[in-house]
Amino acid sequence: MRPFTFHLHTKIVFGRGSLNRLGGEAARLGDRCLLVTGRGFARRSGYLNTLVKILEESGLNVTVFDQVEPNPSLETVYKGAEEGGRNRCNLVIALGGGSAMDAAKGIAFLLKSGARLEESFAPNEVSEALPIVAVPTTCGTGSEVTRYAVLTNVGRRRKEVLLGTPLTPSVAIGDADLLNSLSKQLTAYTGFDALSHAVEAFLSKESTPLSDLFALEAARIILGSIVEAAEGAAEARENMLYASMLAGMAINCAGTVAVHGMGYYLTNYHGVHHGLANGVLLPHVLRFELERGLSRLEDAAVKLGFENGLSLVESIEGAAHRTGVARSLVELGVKPSELDAMVADALSYARNLDKHPNPLTPNDVKKIFERALGG
Repeated sequence: MRPFTFHLHTKIVFGRGSLNRLGGEAARLGDRCLLVTGRGFARRSGYLNTLVKILEESGLNVTVFDQVEPNPSLETVYKGAEEGGRNRCNLVIALGGGSAMDAAKGIAFLLKSGARLEESFAPNEVSEALPIVAVPTTCGTGSEVTRYAVLTNVGRRRKEVLLGTPLTPSVAIGDADLLNSLSKQLTAYTGFDALSHAVEAFLSKESTPLSDLFALEAARIILGSIVEAAEGAAEARENMLYASMLAGMAINCAGTVAVHGMGYYLTNYHGVHHGLANGVLLPHVLRFELERGLSRLEDAAVKLGFENGLSLVESIEGAAHRTGVARSLVELGVKPSELDAMVADALSYARNLDKHPNPLTPNDVKKIFERALGG
């Protein structure tokens, strides 16, 4: 068995109605909180007002920063930190999907450290951040239990990562009631993000016996629940919330591989939802590795109850089709003339490709993108 290190930083409060415990949990960590969320959904759904009421009734002073956009920019994180600093916040609470949680982590880091984001990205590790409480409203990123914050450098059209244990939320509130108004589309897209986390973590060179447990269980639950969850089934959505959290634990140990590295171009240059980008690319990457005889993929398939790796990939493709996930990059507006640019961009994400189970040459990446363009 390979040596490994495992650290679980987050107190997980999971179950329907667990949102009511937010105030008590937050009050143990600070008394002046910055509530970080997106620009529309939290307020429109009523969740924002609900959280403010819960927090204020527990004695917290609440400042709301509701300016987080999808794929949060460095500029937004700086603005959030300015707002938190003006109000002397000593705790950050994230309400939303991965974007809100990533932005909240960046803000918590800036408020504690006074550092510059541009000088702090991976492979550097951050050493301090304010306490964070995460309340996910989607079932995909697992960011409520991870030590990563993915931010967008808009000018460079590049994803950057803050990395470090202090970014891991102190408390995660997993209340599936917050998923009730999630659309079919977002349920599918965020679900495929979680499935990608699970599969990529299992295949990663940095996988461990513990990350494998989380990854396989997450993949099993997602493949059995995502179609019903997209159709609105409450129990299936709760299963997806749980599975996305497990997948987050898996990537906390093992990271992600080529699927994520290749998908960033689609988000940065075409505005494709991160989970959708992963959902389109995942089957093509896996089929390519099947052709190369990746035993690790066959092992995953058998452990998940499939006859072989091909059966697993076909199940993933079937779930994508049934939930409306595109099969080809052309459907997403990508042109074949962009192929070389896509390859160059993917190869620049060494933090992902270096963890891939088999080395990928530029020609390998090109082949996968060519197949993904055609579907």
